[in-house]
Amino acid sequence: MLIRRTKTRKAIEWMMDRPARVIISSFLLIMLVGTLLLMMPFVTNSGESIGFFDSLFTTVSATCVTGLIVRDTATTFNTLGRVILLILIQVGGLGLVTIYTFGVSLVKRKVNVKTRVLAQESTGSFSFAELKGLLQTIILMTMFFELLGFVLFATQFVPLYGYGDGLFKSLFMAVSAFCNAGFDVMGDTASGPYSSLTAFNGNTLIMFTTVFLIFSGSLGFHVWKDLIDYTCRKIRAFVRHDKKERTNIHMKLHTRLAFVMMVALLLVGAVLILAMEWTNQDPLSIGSFPVWEKIKAALFQSMSMRTAGMNSIDLLAMRDCTKILCAVLMFIGAGAGSTGGGIKVQVFALLLYSIRSDFAGNPEVVIKNHRVSRTTVQRALTIFTLGICVVVVLACVLSVTERSLLAAGKFTFVDLIFESASAFGTVGVTSASTPQFSFWGHLFIIPVMFLGRIGPITFAMGMMLKDKKNVKSVYPEAKIHLG
Repeated sequence: MLIRRTKTRKAIEWMMDRPARVIISSFLLIMLVGTLLLMMPFVTNSGESIGFFDSLFTTVSATCVTGLIVRDTATTFNTLGRVILLILIQVGGLGLVTIYTFGVSLVKRKVNVKTRVLAQESTGSFSFAELKGLLQTIILMTMFFELLGFVLFATQFVPLYGYGDGLFKSLFMAVSAFCNAGFDVMGDTASGPYSSLTAFNGNTLIMFTTVFLIFSGSLGFHVWKDLIDYTCRKIRAFVRHDKKERTNIHMKLHTRLAFVMMVALLLVGAVLILAMEWTNQDPLSIGSFPVWEKIKAALFQSMSMRTAGMNSIDLLAMRDCTKILCAVLMFIGAGAGSTGGGIKVQVFALLLYSIRSDFAGNPEVVIKNHRVSRTTVQRALTIFTLGICVVVVLACVLSVTERSLLAAGKFTFVDLIFESASAFGTVGVTSASTPQFSFWGHLFIIPVMFLGRIGPITFAMGMMLKDKKNVKSVYPEAKIHLG
């Protein structure tokens, strides 16, 4: 008994040894509790347990704000089950460490150094000085956007489904969209299970409210904090009639880069989806819609495919070239420090600038007269490479575990690439129908969803057995031919 207690204490000490491990452990704890709750028979409509594995898959998907499901949310879970899922999505989207630190700061008004280090690692803050303001921004902006989305959705859902069901659907969709989770509770409507928002493609308010919430959640809380600070400084300078101060106020490079890339990817993605699907004659595809409906659907899919996972069209009807484009969008993902996944738009932008610098013969990456450190560029390249490896390996593994479905023509390898990018980017869309997959297919998808949520770098740092000693060594330079 004493040996067992010693091993348990050592395991706990190992998990608490580094911020990265604490972040990983906090997500695992949420998943454990969520799995046990969703296993209970009293959370389902049928009164029967969905079993451990389906509960685990659903919990991981909700906590990692992915949205891949093996059972339709609305037809499987009752109100209590949906509330549990809603809590998992909210906690998973913001992070348990972030919520805990904010709560401690409210009650005790003083957060110890260890907790601040954890919160700094969890939120991606550069310093303790900005941490308190960032935590307040995260909580307040989350409440603001989700409340706004709830009100806008309620104007449409309450007339359709009544006050009780309409208000709950509005709340669930607002939280899910802002947290980029991809879960929905529309399966019990006339459109049927696994339908997402396909029945509302003609509803402009629902479509653009969803796009707005997804964009707001995926932009990143660092960006929102800087936008708020920038706006407040501009207003103060305007009130003081200080023209010189107004001209000297600028947004941070991080903010400008994130905002420009988000808008550019949204518009470019929409244009390419339109170009690829315009002549698609499938009655369930964009090609069958009127012109304005095509534009709305393309904008919605371009934004949703980046990390949210809600769909307003039948993804099975898309052409293979469109699926590959969507896989690229899912892989890029959302902004750093946001509720979304993927390698992040800043990493993608940094790689593009790095390529440009290489073509120009410039040994340093320069963005808007700012030099980017070599360490940052190397980390971006590492994230990109690890992400590619994870997606390709998962697709290859699924091609083995689902070989009977592939042979039967249920889907193609392109669909497996699509599925893998969706899992890694925590998007949650599928063109191969995830519920059809075997036990082994689902089993391999689970860790990829988890890895996509916490990030490959955080996972690697958490799994390192020993800290690397900071010893500076000078090695002879090697000449390697690159072609």
